[in-house]
Amino acid sequence: MSKFAKGKSWIEHRLADALELDGSPYMVNLVARKGTGVQGFRVTLVYIPHDGGRDIEVELPNAATTSDVHRMSRELGEDADGLARRGREALAA
Repeated sequence: MSKFAKGKSWIEHRLADALELDGSPYMVNLVARKGTGVQGFRVTLVYIPHDGGRDIEVELPNAATTSDVHRMSRELGEDADGLARRGREALAA
């Protein structure tokens, strides 16, 4: 998905193209959506398996502004070990 395809209510950043979890590669995206009942953005990590299995979603704390979303994206994108840990925890749940 292109950042130009969505309105201002949706922000998506690619954090990893091929993060390995339990021997399988996953693409990891950070998705932030404005929603009713939430001030700011709901933020989710989405792990998409390359083999076409089910996606894994990990809820993160809400972000108040687009700047907060971009900051979270930078910090998470620089922490491959943290992304892998969160993904493994979600797989085990």
